Amino acid sequence: MDILKTIIVAGAISLSVAIGFSVIDKGEVVGALSSPNVPSYLNVQGYFVQGGGVSTVTPVTSTVTLTHAQMVDANVITFTASSTQAALTATLPASTTFPLPVEAGSYRSWVIENPFTAAATTTTIAAGTGIDLQVPDGQNVVIGINNYAFLTCLREASTDIVCRVDETIPAD
Repeated sequence: MDILKTIIVAGAISLSVAIGFSVIDKGEVVGALSSPNVPSYLNVQGYFVQGGGVSTVTPVTSTVTLTHAQMVDANVITFTASSTQAALTATLPASTTFPLPVEAGSYRSWVIENPFTAAATTTTIAAGTGIDLQVPDGQNVVIGINNYAFLTCLREASTDIVCRVDETIPAD
């Protein structure tokens, strides 16, 4: 029987457990955190799923600046697809409004999707103020049609952020 356990921390702690029609097995340990901060090591025994959520941005011109609100609650950033959309440039937020904690060493990852299907339609990732874009050797910041880029960002200091853009292409 599949066991689904979800712990939701939002002010008060809510624990939702679904195990068919039964209850938690005797002796099973279930815990919760009273804060979003974990001041020690976190030991996950089992699978771990990070976040979720898709933010769909609707560009009205060939350039769009992503906002803190569009990025903070989503792990995937996509755009309203159009077969007539010109190449798109998506600029990351400035480091002062970037969705990362202010502590040096904080990092987070996103997937950026280029859903466009027109042959010449690419999505280019551009740096906001205080952002340093990096790519693996031999790559660039341009995402081809129907491709994805993995964006991993690291806060170096309170105002400097380095983001690695790594485009993937279909393998099948």
